Amino acid sequence: MNKVRFRPHQSILIAAFIAFVGILPIAFGPNLPSDIVSTDDGSPVRWLFVPLLIVPIAVFVWVLRSGTDADSSGMRVRGLLGTKRIPWSEVRELATDDRGRAVVLLRDGYAVTLASVRRDDVSRLVEASGQGIVWQKNTK
Repeated sequence: MNKVRFRPHQSILIAAFIAFVGILPIAFGPNLPSDIVSTDDGSPVRWLFVPLLIVPIAVFVWVLRSGTDADSSGMRVRGLLGTKRIPWSEVRELATDDRGRAVVLLRDGYAVTLASVRRDDVSRLVEASGQGIVWQKNTK
């Protein structure tokens, strides 16, 4: 069985780590003389900035989790919070949008953007399906 996997570029993990480390001094650095900083217990944590740590953590989890897997039975599109299984029988055609992302058009009229699949990857996706799927190549 021919299976292909498409994932975000792993260098994004490095950027998320650098952002996380860069936010640490802002959230856990020395207290500033201000009324908006919580110093009730003498803690040097600036609780106002701690939620900023959620952004690089979410990016890190997104890179590890998201992507598209395809084999002869169908596709599985995974995002940060959800997964959608699409059997090939529901696929009407594959297309690309103006930004070069692959989009699958379903028989019920919905369109699903395929995570991490670019215009140049669509031929590998069609090959993994083992079926004659129509591919509308957008060359813009």
